[in-house]
Amino acid sequence: MEKYLQQLIEDLETAAKNPPKRPYIEPPPFLEDDDVMAELALIPYLTIEELTGIKQEAFPEVIQMQGEQWQKLNDAIFKVFESLHLDLVDAPAGIPPEVLYEVLTTNWQHPVQYLPSSGMDLELCTGDPMSCPYGDYCDCDEAFDAYELPEKFTNSITHIVQLLESGNICYLEPDTLEMEYVPKITLDDAPHESTVNAGFDLADQALKHEKWDNCYVFKPLEKSDSLKIMKAFAKSMEDEILQEHLLFVLNHVKAFENFNAVISKSGQSDNWFYFKMMWLEDHVKQIIYFNIHQLPDNADNNDLPF
Repeated sequence: MEKYLQQLIEDLETAAKNPPKRPYIEPPPFLEDDDVMAELALIPYLTIEELTGIKQEAFPEVIQMQGEQWQKLNDAIFKVFESLHLDLVDAPAGIPPEVLYEVLTTNWQHPVQYLPSSGMDLELCTGDPMSCPYGDYCDCDEAFDAYELPEKFTNSITHIVQLLESGNICYLEPDTLEMEYVPKITLDDAPHESTVNAGFDLADQALKHEKWDNCYVFKPLEKSDSLKIMKAFAKSMEDEILQEHLLFVLNHVKAFENFNAVISKSGQSDNWFYFKMMWLEDHVKQIIYFNIHQLPDNADNNDLPF
């Protein structure tokens, strides 16, 4: 087996060093000056097997290997991904190498686009815990039960969502429900300079939350999290053409700008707004839940409930 695996690794490394030639396409006049969009529109989907010439059957079963063999093959596979400009973006942190190997090899016939100009984000999670290839290591089955929260937080949640959407960092004293908020850009630039929050000026007064014994912190979403929400909204579309168009722009350059343009033209602005607000509401509820139950890892990470 060791000899066979070494040959397979060499075949993968050879494939990585010899990626497919840049596809020849004839873009229409309105795309001839935009290589990225021309590739997205005209390059067909092919399986990784077709792009590399390495058959899925070439990969041994997990139980036939042991020790460092899984990781060595994973490393060789990711070299192939790099040569194909594929970026696996949803692999769970801490997934064992043998599980990741099985995910990678069982999805060897997953359709992808070879896009030399921009690359492609590869997502294998199905969003359904019954079919997700990551199994127990994926968080797609983590449902949040809003009813486990004390009723006293109800009004605070709505207010915090509105403040986060406006780009503020919010602080909540959970016993008195007193709230303080600071615009993130101002706090990042100068934490103790003049900043408008909760109706008074910080130039003459220290941040109140720094004196609180207990404090829940809510931060605006990072760009990567906002992108996840956009993709979730796109996947919720019943209009398959619109769904494909949204996912199309989200996987490549100027994702935010192009997404908003498509949403505006499609008349989905209101639906997108309500969808995003619901995600933010779940995000806030989850942080409160983590704090109440003293789950430090989740509370510190402020993970979205995806």
